[in-house]
Amino acid sequence: MIKSDMQKLKALSAELIPTSGSARTRKRSIVLELRRQLKLQKMVKVKMLKAALFESSREEIAHELEHTRCTIVDLKGATAVYLSPYRIKKRLKTTSRIRERI
Repeated sequence: MIKSDMQKLKALSAELIPTSGSARTRKRSIVLELRRQLKLQKMVKVKMLKAALFESSREEIAHELEHTRCTIVDLKGATAVYLSPYRIKKRLKTTSRIRERI
């Protein structure tokens, strides 16, 4: 990835709201949750909990979550932003279609 692209992604990541938190236990469930969110969104922001930081460093946790084939965009403090490797499909608005039929 080009340096200017990474800078643009870092700028976009500043506006994201953390969607999940990583704890020190159940690492497999956290990886599965991150993978699920990356299939829905192009970028996901993860906030590491203080309990997780007592057990291991933030870099170790960030690289453990990289098993989802994603790319780390930014790592500041206890927050990491990941870029999705998946093609994001647009969601259908089924609720509005159902309302029109009624």
